[in-house]
Amino acid sequence: MKPKKHRAPFECQRCNDCCQGRGGIFLEAGEIAAAAALVDLSPDQFIARHCRERDGRYEVLVGADGACGLMGPQGCRIHQAKPAICRRWPFFPGILANPSAFEDARQACPGIDPDISHEEFVAYARTQGYSEEKS
Repeated sequence: MKPKKHRAPFECQRCNDCCQGRGGIFLEAGEIAAAAALVDLSPDQFIARHCRERDGRYEVLVGADGACGLMGPQGCRIHQAKPAICRRWPFFPGILANPSAFEDARQACPGIDPDISHEEFVAYARTQGYSEEKS
């Protein structure tokens, strides 16, 4: 019998599928400078070109195709300084709390180990500081 192949519960494959969709990606004020530096802009230029202010925060603009406006030919242009919400994927409270939502995420995201159970995924998420509680 072959030993079970072990891989991390989640390893980003940079497939960019999670970078599709309209809105909801926010940069906190403290994240702007690092993101701006990666695209050779000042923070003010970055905000003017890539964000809109909404509810006191900065929402990343999306293109006509629904893709994040910070996507480039090689993927995310600010991957090293991506917003907190992007860093959190796929450990969102709804995915951790709901086995059905986890199954949907696992089917959609090639970075999630296809052999991991919801319980194992939640246990791993907790070791990484994530929980089912909304923050």
